Amino acid sequence: MAMRDLFNMRFRRAAAGLLIAVVAMYCEVGEIPLPLVGTLDRALYDARLQIQAVKPNSRVVIVDIDERSLAEQGHWPWSRERMAHLTQVLTDQGGARAVGLDLVFAEPQPRDDLTLARALEGQPVAVGYYFSSELGAVATGQLPRPVWPASALAEKGLKVTSWNGYGANVTPIARSAKASGFFNPVVDRDGVVRSLPLLAEYRGQLYESFAVSVLRIYFGNAPIQMSTDGLNASSLGFGLKGQQARIPVSADSTALVPFLGAGGAGSSRFRYVSATDVLEGRVEPRLFRDRIVLVGTSAPGLSDLRSTPVSEVYPGVEVHASLIAGALEGTLRTRPPEAPTIAALVIMVVGFTAALAMSGAGVAGVVGMTVLGLTTLMGWNAVAFAKMGWVMPLATSVLALLLIAVTNLVAGYVIEGRARRAVINLFGEYVAPQLVERMTLDPHNVPMESQSKELTIVFADIRGFTRMAEKMDPQQLRDYLNRFLTAMTEVIHAYDGTVDKYIGDAVMAFWGAPVDDPHHADRAVAAAIAMQEEVERLNQEFAALGWPKLHVGIGINSGIVRVGDMGSRLRRSYTVIGDAVNLASRIQGLSKEFRLPIAIGDATRMSVRSMALQFVAQAEIKGRSEPVGLWTPVQFEAHRHDWSSDGLADETGPVTEPLKATEPALTVTTELQRVA
Repeated sequence: MAMRDLFNMRFRRAAAGLLIAVVAMYCEVGEIPLPLVGTLDRALYDARLQIQAVKPNSRVVIVDIDERSLAEQGHWPWSRERMAHLTQVLTDQGGARAVGLDLVFAEPQPRDDLTLARALEGQPVAVGYYFSSELGAVATGQLPRPVWPASALAEKGLKVTSWNGYGANVTPIARSAKASGFFNPVVDRDGVVRSLPLLAEYRGQLYESFAVSVLRIYFGNAPIQMSTDGLNASSLGFGLKGQQARIPVSADSTALVPFLGAGGAGSSRFRYVSATDVLEGRVEPRLFRDRIVLVGTSAPGLSDLRSTPVSEVYPGVEVHASLIAGALEGTLRTRPPEAPTIAALVIMVVGFTAALAMSGAGVAGVVGMTVLGLTTLMGWNAVAFAKMGWVMPLATSVLALLLIAVTNLVAGYVIEGRARRAVINLFGEYVAPQLVERMTLDPHNVPMESQSKELTIVFADIRGFTRMAEKMDPQQLRDYLNRFLTAMTEVIHAYDGTVDKYIGDAVMAFWGAPVDDPHHADRAVAAAIAMQEEVERLNQEFAALGWPKLHVGIGINSGIVRVGDMGSRLRRSYTVIGDAVNLASRIQGLSKEFRLPIAIGDATRMSVRSMALQFVAQAEIKGRSEPVGLWTPVQFEAHRHDWSSDGLADETGPVTEPLKATEPALTVTTELQRVA
């Protein structure tokens, strides 16, 4: 494959990857809602909560109106008198520092309302209520005083949920409670509660949530303080001297709930106490001293069970308890307003790097870089979560990286397929099948364009073929020649050689290309010996058929040549050209004059390291100023053949008497191993 084509393919792969990264950045910064991205981000966030270890919290206790309480105390709603008694046990007797009733007393009970109101008077108790977003929603009960005007959040660049109605407590109870807070959760698209709003807007005023009201009471009815932390992130703060708590505020004025464990009475996160045990005096009141006590229900019939990341059935009161505990422990995390911008920068770094690096990689490289990229993304996200308290979007960058990888794998498959087909088409007829298979594993590293390279070239020619052709039937001659060429080609392939071409009754081959081979000279000589052995085997077959005896002369030479895909626009082939090729052909011609089955030039002799060679003579070659040294394998020196004895001497002239050897044989002990 041409380097220009390869470059263009890699450029297109890189451009496609960069485009994917840019689109992902745009979607992240523009906060374009993509269902798949949102689903994956939520799943990753939920998985992180599910694997966290549960740490018990002793500062928050939950008094649970459970099924046993309903069985012993009667169906819900209980009388205001019973609720007043429960509150007094927690406050007067128990000494709770803050009590939150995750309940709403919206239906008036004229005789009992004052009883509960008197029990709440002056006590650190917060009651709950709810907002409604339905069109035409009614407003019942009495709202508490607002915290701030809605414009206060606009100045901070924060948004807030707005509501159309509410269901609050009856007036006597609302006025007697130290504070009131709404307990509406934020339900995501998949029906799961992951966060709670801290503030809500109703008719231009802001109201505090149930968890915020309980925390304020815990800190001595401290006012809410809104501050701006690093990176423009905001938080709500409460505190007394020496004690404080902060709740990080997301851009929509919500806070992520730090869920731990499956929730409920069986969880080790919070101490659960059955409400009936408190009412019947089966619990020591000192259990509640200086603690936050939340009164809620886990009974299925009272409809306060939520779906959360850690459990599909999670008591609503524990959702508030988890947020309160996280504020006291300092374990709350937030989605900073700058999260999309930071995520886009991460995509730019990882995505751009992957797009450029994968464009030139194979399957293993793409897979390796994908794993490295995913590890980097998830590692950074985990560090941001654990060390900085940031919940950063991850899905967009993960999907972008996977899409870049898939694009490169698909493109690579197509490109590799084209490259493999090109290799097979070009080399299938010249090169041994095992070498073609090796080349198709990495087709881009197979040189297609011509290059200068040191090779060893072999010419093998049938002696006396002209006279043989005059005496044989054309069909017999065709079969004779086909058997010879097939046998020689099989030997060449067996020794990892490349067949260049058939020239009438001759075969031209070379070693050292297209696959690099530092032992090309040794393999070529070994192949020539095997070719002569194959000639002897063929002669046995030919004798049985009554065909003429086969004599073959082989010439070998090494040198720098030009090798590659060459030819015209109409026809091309993988071949070699150069002076070393011409000299190999001339040496093959000299093999007849010196009666040598195998004639080897000086350049090849200098490269051979695995067998003994015998010097034969210095031969003059027409057109060359310097004589050429001829060598032959030692085992062939004693078996020179006079082809004239078979009546097959070439018509160009008589056989020349060889010169005497003037140099000893070169013997090397290393044995050349044939490559299968």
